[in-house]
Amino acid sequence: MDRRTFVLLTGTVSSGLVRAPQARRTVGIGRLRFELDDHHRWSLWYYGEGSPVPLVGNRRPPGGDAVVVRGRAAGVWVEAELLAAGGATTPQASVTVTIFPDRFLPTVRGVRFFQLPHAELLAGDGPLVAVVNGAHSADSCHVVTVGTREAEELASHAATGLTRGTHGLAIAFDAGEPGNARVQLSRDGLEAVSDWLPARPLRPEGDATRMRLCFHPEGDGLEALRTLFVPSSPVDQERLAQAVAPTGWCTRSEWPGTVSEGDVIANLDFSAANFDRRFFRHIELDDGYQRAVGAWDMNDRFPHGHAWLTDQIHARGFKAGLWVAPFGVAEGSGVPAAQPDWLLRDASGPVVCETREAWGGKVYALDGAHPKAQQWLFDLARRAVREWGYDYLRIDRLRWATVGTTHFGGLTHAEAYRAGLGAIRDGLGTEAFLLASGAPLQHAMGLVNCMRIGPDVEASWSGIQPPVRAAGLRSFYHRSTWLNDPDCLVVRPPLSQAAAELWASIVAVTGGLALFGDNLPTLPPDRLPLLQRTVPVAPVAGGAIETGGAERDMAPALVAGDDLYPIGGPWRFRTGDDPSYGSRGFDEDAWETIRVPQRWDEAGHRDYVGFAWYRTRFQLPKQGDAKTERRNVFLELGQIADADEAFVNGVSVGKTGDLSQGGRGDPQAYRRYRVPPDTLNWGGENVVAVRVLGSGGIWSVRRSRPPRLWVAEGAPRWWTVVVVNWEAEPLDVSLPLAALGVKGAAFDAYDVWRDAPVANLKAGLPLTLEPRAARTIAIRPAAARPQVVGTTRHVVQGAVDIADEIWDASTRTLRAKSTNLDSRAYAVTIAVPKGLRPGACKADVPCTVKRLESGHAVLQWAAGGDGRDIRWELNFKSTTGTRKGKA
Repeated sequence: MDRRTFVLLTGTVSSGLVRAPQARRTVGIGRLRFELDDHHRWSLWYYGEGSPVPLVGNRRPPGGDAVVVRGRAAGVWVEAELLAAGGATTPQASVTVTIFPDRFLPTVRGVRFFQLPHAELLAGDGPLVAVVNGAHSADSCHVVTVGTREAEELASHAATGLTRGTHGLAIAFDAGEPGNARVQLSRDGLEAVSDWLPARPLRPEGDATRMRLCFHPEGDGLEALRTLFVPSSPVDQERLAQAVAPTGWCTRSEWPGTVSEGDVIANLDFSAANFDRRFFRHIELDDGYQRAVGAWDMNDRFPHGHAWLTDQIHARGFKAGLWVAPFGVAEGSGVPAAQPDWLLRDASGPVVCETREAWGGKVYALDGAHPKAQQWLFDLARRAVREWGYDYLRIDRLRWATVGTTHFGGLTHAEAYRAGLGAIRDGLGTEAFLLASGAPLQHAMGLVNCMRIGPDVEASWSGIQPPVRAAGLRSFYHRSTWLNDPDCLVVRPPLSQAAAELWASIVAVTGGLALFGDNLPTLPPDRLPLLQRTVPVAPVAGGAIETGGAERDMAPALVAGDDLYPIGGPWRFRTGDDPSYGSRGFDEDAWETIRVPQRWDEAGHRDYVGFAWYRTRFQLPKQGDAKTERRNVFLELGQIADADEAFVNGVSVGKTGDLSQGGRGDPQAYRRYRVPPDTLNWGGENVVAVRVLGSGGIWSVRRSRPPRLWVAEGAPRWWTVVVVNWEAEPLDVSLPLAALGVKGAAFDAYDVWRDAPVANLKAGLPLTLEPRAARTIAIRPAAARPQVVGTTRHVVQGAVDIADEIWDASTRTLRAKSTNLDSRAYAVTIAVPKGLRPGACKADVPCTVKRLESGHAVLQWAAGGDGRDIRWELNFKSTTGTRKGKA
């Protein structure tokens, strides 16, 4: 990490240290200290209760909490300021690099902060595990072990979480700098750089960039990121904590690009009749209404126009939202022909971002650095709110602002993108809500209210997993930078009831945007209550307790417990379809060889769509040589585009999707098929054949399961825990509650979707999980008095409907107020200690009392509160001393 390497590759304009917030865990107080050797190579150390721990680098000459290095190199002056904060349980540090011109203005490609072997980062036992943040909001996040094949050539953009053993280190970069910052992973180590693309001359006043770090002595990289992203300003902390996440309905999931005015009105009327308009507030019109991208007035499917539609939405008591892709201008909009100098270009001319007939043909990108393009963006936002009547704007495809090779005025991609975003923000004004999608994340910070933080959701088992993974791995942004949008909450078939409950639980406990994406009037009757139970958005910032773990790319392989039998190939391939290709005795030697994983269009079959077959052979050890339990053996193949059926030794072991022409496949589903025990040839050769119908074949072997444990604290010491089984087989688990941050000796608990108490909960949470399902459990420390453990109002317990809960020991009376109620039936379950039994209930609205065999009391209101708060009290009687001979 020679100082000269700083002037190789990025930069930011803020300086100073973020004040460390209150940690969630109490550990020994320590501090960070920078060390600098005689060659100006820096390292960062943690000084806690024991020996110093090297975090970045491993040199330890004399240094200090604040070090400033100045020097001249390559025709520029460089100042590096290294600041470390002491006196915090999760201390933080920053490295700010400022580059000043000397006698001329040299072109700078960026700044390198460090380049290290992974052994010199976060010293400790075990492998170094990284949370890898995708560059754009729709890009996938990963958890990988640094130095392995799975981590090669991955880059984590804007933020990275590192874990080794029980220590976590967060690295992040600020918005507003000239470059796009990343931590590059390789087999050899990690490199932190900020790329100035396109390269530009230094400004006369200099340019700066800052890298921030946070060390968590007893947490993982994700916990360190959550701490690092807590705003330093108490005002910003309060503002984000009090921000109300929108709840409502949008057209995006059910009608991508095909929505009509009638569809919107039908769902608008249904929403007015079935949701509480105090909390269900937004109706969002997505892609499909516009004449063309760049011509945002309405097409023939919306004959009455924007203003009429927003009037209809407002008349029913809702707010209106509109989707636009502001940096896109299609041929059909007329803008590219009229204003060619506004377009982003490369060496071949204006860059074509996408071509869609429904969008107006070829779509070009506006240069956010061009003053006239900025005015166009400003006017579009201003027209949407002032003329058309929309209350918020969803801006999508923002990555288009960073294509091409040059920008007006010589700005970098980051600077031009942020300038265009700023024009949109100014056009909306301070009152309108701005939501971003398809966005480069780093330089959107501070300009948007809400951010889509993952891929599009689909109403399928594999279709909910990428958004769930993103909701866990990007939870550090929520209520610290913006409100997170996990994408539409969908509950329609083919999602099972259990899978729909799972997705509703994750959306609820993470506390982000909740926009329903189904055609509401056509939902099965049992699905509507799932949506109603997520309204309003609970004011929480729950998240994953574990990152999901760094998983090896095992597929293709035969897996049995801890035993792994790789299927290394060579794989043979041919297009076409013949049932004999799946038999054990077929000879595939004449077929071509193909690499797995690889899309078949990359192997010489470009644009091919149809049937194709894969075949390979592999050896298994003799029965006596294998240790595995062979009743549970699985064939893991990875992800296949689109539908498939797999055979082992001529026996079909499983299939995914519809293998008929025009049938629906599932390219995101990870193929894992159970193999019957008598199918395998132990001690000899085995044959795998895979029949595929689709457009790509076996394209990935990465599984990347989402996190399985989630926790939100709805009220002090009242937690809602979601435990997920991502497998296709039942799973028995016993979770230590202390590991979930749930502290206590004994607990009262409530199963949210079953609306039933959970008895005898001590230090662990034992659960039986059905395949592809979750259990959502509310937990409170047990008390020597009656207390509420759960209600039917909301998924997140304690956050929405129970207030002013008081126990009067002198009269043995529990009092509380139920708030935010709607017209649905409502019930409150109360844990009752031994020696007491419920008596009469008094309430503003008459209630009934039911005593369960477990001893719990349930208060019931058949008609709910219908918008009214209900004050209630329940009297208890002693069950001791009532028998003959007792006082």
